[in-house]
Amino acid sequence: MSNLKLLSKLLRLKELKVTWFELKDRGKELHLGVKPYKNGCLCAECGRRSRVIRAATEARTWIDVTVLGLKVILHYAPKEINCSTHGRGQEEIPWAAAHARITYRLEWRICALSQIMTQKAAAALLKMPSSTLSDLLHRVINRTRAGHKIRGLATLGVDEIISQGKKVLHHRL
Repeated sequence: MSNLKLLSKLLRLKELKVTWFELKDRGKELHLGVKPYKNGCLCAECGRRSRVIRAATEARTWIDVTVLGLKVILHYAPKEINCSTHGRGQEEIPWAAAHARITYRLEWRICALSQIMTQKAAAALLKMPSSTLSDLLHRVINRTRAGHKIRGLATLGVDEIISQGKKVLHHRL
């Protein structure tokens, strides 16, 4: 097994193929050159395979979860494509949302930690400023909730009842 394949398996990068790696910042950062595992470029809007217009010259970077104290940074140069339905655009990046600088895995970790602790504590654990974590959390929530609109809701009533020293919420729809 090659070093790149081993590294991909250890980091559980299922949808990615590692093309190169490098340790930087005195061994604190692991930089990985990656590319999507699937052949062909997919449209970010509809998911159809599209024709490549040109390969990007500059690589973008995404921050992934920290593994064994190493900050993992992914590098990839997304291709410009021409979708028959949506026209020119950038190919879909399977490990991150459009225009995001962090991966879905780090987004999930931020959300999971923010549910069980304060944002300040989660930011300290993830070694990032609390304002950055707050901004990322709000972006994830807004993107996730965009497709979950409640239609036709006329009234929402909430009663708060104290029961044996605990708050119990009853709601009526």
